[in-house]
Parts: sequence; C-alpha cells; structure tokens
Amino acid sequence: MVRQMDMADVLRLPLLANASVVAGRVGLTRAVENVNMMDAPDIIGFLKPNTLLLTTAYAMKEAPHEISKLVTHMAEKGCAGLGIKTKRFLDEIPTLALEAGERLTFPIIEIPLDVELGDVSAQIISRILNAQTEELSYALDMNKRFSRLVMGGHGISDVTAALSSVICKPVLLYDHRARLLAEAYPDGGHSRFSADLKERLQVVIEKKAKRTDFPTWFSLCVSPEKAGEEIALFSFDAGQQRRGFIAVPGAVGADEILSLQAIKQAANVFGFDFMKQYALEEHMRRAKNEFLSDVLDAVTRSEEEIASRGKRYGLHKDQAYQCVVAKVDDSSKLYSKTFIHKEEQIRGFKDRLYEKIEEVLAHREEGAVLFTKSEYFVILFPLMERNKKDKRELIHILMTIQEETERDFHINLSFGIGNEADRLLDIAYSFQKALEALQMGYASRKIRFIESYRMKELVDVLRLIPDEALENFYRGTLKELADPDETEKVELARTLAIYLDNHCQVGETAKQLFLHRNTVAYRLNKCEEVLGYSVKSPNDTLRLRVAFLIGSMLKLNQQMES
Repeated sequence: MVRQMDMADVLRLPLLANASVVAGRVGLTRAVENVNMMDAPDIIGFLKPNTLLLTTAYAMKEAPHEISKLVTHMAEKGCAGLGIKTKRFLDEIPTLALEAGERLTFPIIEIPLDVELGDVSAQIISRILNAQTEELSYALDMNKRFSRLVMGGHGISDVTAALSSVICKPVLLYDHRARLLAEAYPDGGHSRFSADLKERLQVVIEKKAKRTDFPTWFSLCVSPEKAGEEIALFSFDAGQQRRGFIAVPGAVGADEILSLQAIKQAANVFGFDFMKQYALEEHMRRAKNEFLSDVLDAVTRSEEEIASRGKRYGLHKDQAYQCVVAKVDDSSKLYSKTFIHKEEQIRGFKDRLYEKIEEVLAHREEGAVLFTKSEYFVILFPLMERNKKDKRELIHILMTIQEETERDFHINLSFGIGNEADRLLDIAYSFQKALEALQMGYASRKIRFIESYRMKELVDVLRLIPDEALENFYRGTLKELADPDETEKVELARTLAIYLDNHCQVGETAKQLFLHRNTVAYRLNKCEEVLGYSVKSPNDTLRLRVAFLIGSMLKLNQQMES
C-alpha cells in the first residue's frame, strides 16, 4: 500500500537512529516530497513546499539568530522540516529557532556529527522514488482498468461503479450542467443520500461549474449544521471550457494516495468520454444548423423533404410552428471586450449560451427546436391550442430565457416573434417576419425586448401613407427627440420609448434601464418640457407610440436602402 512519506518516516531511517526531534514534534505528519542539502544564506529562495532541508548551518555560524528566520520562512512556505548537523560548525541549535519551531509546529531535527548528510539525502530520495514508482504503476493499472471498460462498450455508469469499488466509497458523477449522470456504491446498493442532500450538492456544483479558478479537488461541507455531510469534490476538464465533477461523500485526505490516483485516472476517462460526446453533439448540431438554415433560406423547397430530413431534429409534418429569433444585444462590443476576438473563446461562450437556452426549453417546451443561423439563435415553437394561453406561455418562456441568461452570463437577449407557420414550407416566411420584428426593436433603440410580428402588420398599413406625411408626423410629434444628436436628448428619447413599451409604468421602466425611479420621473418631466405636452394621457401616449414606430420604420428603410 503506497503511503506518502512524512517526517516521522524520515526519523525511522537507520541512519537517523540517533537523531532527535528538538522542536515541532506535532508537525511530524508533514509530507516529504523532496530533500535539499545546501549551505547558503539565501537558501529559502531555492526551497519548494514539502521539502526537507539538511544543513550544517555553515553559512549561519556567525549569525545563529538567522536560523530562527529560516525556520519561520520555511514554515510559511510549507516546507516539511529542517535537519541540522551539530557539533561541526554549530555547537547547539539556538533557542530562538527552537521556540519558532514549537510555535509553528515545524519539525527541527538535530543530526549527530557522525552521520553523512549525503547518505541521509540518498536514502530519502530512494524512498520517495520507490513510492512514486509504485504510485505510477498503480495509476497505469487503474487507467487500463477504466479504459478497458469504455473500449469494451461499457458506459460511464460502469466506470463509476468500478471507481466506487476501488476506493470503497460512494461516487457521484456530474456533468458541466451539474446534472447527476451516475452514482455507485461499494456494495452495489442503492442511493443512501437524501434528495435534499443531492439538491444542495447540485446547487454548489452549479456555482462551481461557472468558475475556473478553483482547485482540481477540494472538500466542502454541504450542510454545516449536520455532522457527516462533508463532500470531497473533484473537477476535471470536459473540453471547451467545461468542467465535470466527481463527488465522494466523506473526506478524502491528501495522504490517501491510491484513492486520489484512482479518482484522477477515472476523471481522465470521464473527461475523454465527455469530449467524445461533445464532439458528436457538435457534429449533430452543425448538421442541424446547416439543414434548418437551408429551410429558412428556402433552399429546401419540398414539404416532403423537410419532413423526412427534419424528423431527426424534432420537426413534424402535421405540426404548426411559430419562429422566434434571438440575438445578444450589442454582441459585437460584448465579444470584443470579453474575449478580445479569440475565436475559440467566442465559440465556447456561444455554445454555453446555446446550452442555457436549450436547458430552459427542455423544462418549459419539449417540442421546441433550437438551432443557430449566423449570429442568431432560432427557436421553432410548436403551436398547440393557438389561443391567448398559448401566446402567454410563449412570452413567459422567452422572459425566463432573458432572466436566466442575464443572471448567468450578464448579457441582454432580445427576441423577434414571427407569424404562425401552418406548413413546414412556411417556416422560412415566419423567420423573415421574426427577423424584421427584431430589427424594428433595435431600430427603436430598445434593449432586452420581445417584439412581435403583429407590430409589422401595422407597419404594412403605415406604408400606404406617403413617406413625406410619415416624416412630418414623426418629427412634428417627437420634435427635438426625433433623431437627437445630443447625448442628453438621446437618453430622453430612449427613456420615453421604454416607458411607453412598459405601458407607462415608471417602476418597470426604471428596472429595465437599471435606474432609480426618481431618475426616470425626472427624465419624463424633461421630455414633457421638450415636447410641450403630457406623456401620460392616453391620446398622447398613443400618438407617441405611433411616432416611435414610424421612426423605426423609416430607419429600417434607410438601412435596407444602404
């Protein structure tokens, strides 16, 4: 059985039979991973954690008080201990050094004059290398054992069960979404952990999965008020900036070398399997994106072909759909600021955002089909009852996506909703209407909005009016707030537009703009001063809403012409 060498093991060496611990006996459990033999005044700069230093103190024979400083620095650095050969250059170890060793529980060993430090160093290194060789051999055996299971067609559940059997402890395996994929127990029994404990553990893992600055493994207490609910949590690379997790109820100490090696090798196998699954999912997603993009671009012109090929992606011939297009607000600035144009990081961010939307849809609307086209996320929602409840549910799902993406990614996501598509061939038309609705929202300087294609129907009516008349109405209604150049008036126009979109609710407007309601009220008063009339009466608010709509329509026309 491999056990990590510690200071107590060092004292058991035959060469040190007559050595004595003169300070810090409590620290004899300190691990020894390396040994250094040097007499230099600046030795501390060359030492690493868990290193035992052997010395004659020659460099400090004229200044023995420096030994206490050395002890303090070594303890702070996490070194294993200090062995001093006395009666050659140093008659006895200074009291200050001994006091520091006791205070810091840092072992100081007095080595007899007749002991060669080089021989001691060689024996310690030999023991360390033997232990490392045995540990490496065990790691290779574990890797082969777990890999054979996978190569033999067994799944991650079997690898989890094998790991549990090896370490004689329960094992729970989670993916990067904090989903419990497998659990196993040494005796092959069923779960002994309450749903409440698993739920609390899942919350912890969800938070950890969003970070990359935590150790590969660590212990945490899932329920501080309950004894025996400590969890050792191990993270591993699952590819594309994803983290998988192995949870082992109960503490797993650093001295349990073989258990740690078994977990590490299992984690390597899990990581490889996760990356393989991700590669397959990415291939399937790319194929789905290409096919459905062809549908949106009307490249695929046959209803039968769409139904036949689309079945594997969740499309059904006799099902009516409504197309929704989503886009990250001001995405170009987001990507440039956050990822500094690193393509792989941008792709990874988009993938995680895709998975978040997919996760919400899985809980809210199983029949929805999600894919991407260029910078857009496209969702095909199945229409069931085609009533107000159906539409309210759609809006509620989109609002949930907005809330969760803002919470998890700190971004704003906006949606354009297309018309109903009774046939699969009509999905392309629904997509165009959804895209127009989205563009209209952006033309109105909105953020984090949900714009319906029905607004587009009003635009179609307004197009029957001459452009000159529309322009006169737009500028006559909004006055200085129409196409403002000054920063102050831009903010006033934006505040007024969002105020109208929120049905004249000051509180909701303040929430959407991340402002205090008093600031919103102040800006609305300024708007009234500029316009010369109220922004609260029903007639005036209707007039203003139509003016903003006309402004969006005129800007959209200019963009399309340019």
